[in-house]
Amino acid sequence: MMCYCALFCALIIVSTLLFRFTIPGTDVMITLQVLFVLLCGQVLPPKYCLYTTGTYLLAGLVGLPVFSAVNGPAALSTPSFGYLLGFPAAACVCALVRMHTGSKKGSRYLASFCGTGIMYVVAALYILLLSQVLLQNTLSVKQILTSYVLVFLPLDILKACVAAWLGCRMGSLLPGKL
Repeated sequence: MMCYCALFCALIIVSTLLFRFTIPGTDVMITLQVLFVLLCGQVLPPKYCLYTTGTYLLAGLVGLPVFSAVNGPAALSTPSFGYLLGFPAAACVCALVRMHTGSKKGSRYLASFCGTGIMYVVAALYILLLSQVLLQNTLSVKQILTSYVLVFLPLDILKACVAAWLGCRMGSLLPGKL
């Protein structure tokens, strides 16, 4: 199981470094991280999702160049850290929903959408807190939704669907019941 954790952690890192771009007017980069975080939730049990995403966050916070923009403790002061902070919750919720819904039709898609939703909730709350505490300039809920959620949501829905589809395919290939 630890090899799977290491593999998914490596996939999250590689997806961050090889594919990243910004949408003009935003300060959060688009990467394929969400795809692999959700795929982690599609394949691994919840505690191993925590190990995987926690290792990724820890690596970036100690300064290894694994985040898309700022690494080290300075990453805490960026809006994109809200999404990173949501990764463990997203992967775990995805895994929990997948495990509790079993093999019902559409259950993996539901799991991915729930994981994506929880990631956005954590990110939006973090951005709101960041704007109040660090920037001392409170962003409205409308500003957060338009600048940090709605602009990224269509592509993340696509990533969630791909993660669910791959999870269906990978679930039958992996040894044992994950």
